[in-house]
Amino acid sequence: MSGFVLGPGEGRALDFHGASVVIKASGDDTLGQLGVMEFTYPPGLSVHPHVHAGEDEMFYLLDGELTGYCGDDRWTATAGSFVFVPRDRVHGFAVTSDTTARAIVVTGPSGLDRQIAARGTAATG
Repeated sequence: MSGFVLGPGEGRALDFHGASVVIKASGDDTLGQLGVMEFTYPPGLSVHPHVHAGEDEMFYLLDGELTGYCGDDRWTATAGSFVFVPRDRVHGFAVTSDTTARAIVVTGPSGLDRQIAARGTAATG
């Protein structure tokens, strides 16, 4: 396996549950250890309560604002914030900014990237 570089906007681009996703590194690239994705969420998008079985999820927010929860904990993240959601915990969030929110999302071990690749649709724009 060799390393690689993806420039801005490069990677597999998909639409998934109302968000635009660019897969930067999949489990296939990392021997199943990580999935790294750039998400763009439109204003007002709400992500329903869900669980990632056996997979931690981390968000590094680049732009916008998200308000969410993990179990009983509530949080608000703005640009520069880091959010850690442990595996097997119910969580969800909503975009609360008037503009799009963008985040680098890392999951480990990888799983979400495979779900997006299997169930997402080719990005339209």
